[in-house]
Amino acid sequence: MRSDYVIKGSILSEKSYGLLESKVYTLKVDLKATKTDIKAAVKDVFGVDVVDVNTSILRGRVVRKARSKKSGAVEVKLPNIKKAFIRLKDGQELPAPVVAAPADAAAE
Repeated sequence: MRSDYVIKGSILSEKSYGLLESKVYTLKVDLKATKTDIKAAVKDVFGVDVVDVNTSILRGRVVRKARSKKSGAVEVKLPNIKKAFIRLKDGQELPAPVVAAPADAAAE
């Protein structure tokens, strides 16, 4: 699988920011990507050495969306998402986004 198709983006959540302290990065990857594909893609794209890759698939939930009064509620299934938890060698890191504090909080 091509490296540019494997990595879809990064996942920003409280859990992923908590894992950054232990050098574990969370990425959204293609559903068909294997652990070896993910490891090779991270090495090609970011140029870092990967120690460990763990993956999990989040099943898309069913959401009820109302279209109109005549047709009633329509159930829509959200897509499945595959997450990869990547541990890097000591001294290496990915360019992780930094969330800055709002300007109002800094003024107080």
